[in-house]
Amino acid sequence: MDKTVISSPSVPPRPGYSHALRVGNLLFFAGQVARNARGELVGKADIVAQTRQAMDNLTALLRAAGAGWENVIKTNIYVTDMAAFRDATGQLRLSYSVPPYPASTLVEVKALAHPDLMVEIEAIAVLG
Repeated sequence: MDKTVISSPSVPPRPGYSHALRVGNLLFFAGQVARNARGELVGKADIVAQTRQAMDNLTALLRAAGAGWENVIKTNIYVTDMAAFRDATGQLRLSYSVPPYPASTLVEVKALAHPDLMVEIEAIAVLG
């Protein structure tokens, strides 16, 4: 099985894992958080800004793979405050996705990898 690492200058590499892999015509995206190209947290205590940055990171990785949101078939979204996320980000998320919308799972978690992170979004996409 051939695995190809997908990267983008907009999403700095992290030790120990790949942000995205292509296996055949499938693209697997690690959970993206609110870190910009310099690795800095974007939107401390701002769920909308954090969601936008995570979605922008996924967009950059999709483009690097020759894909777009129309290729996304599944998202998993992890949040530290379900009510804040649902109330504030619905239209924002729709502005990225394309009908038919991907299957999606939304889960509230106690914490993410850093105490200031409020949202993490992972995705699976299909090429061709």
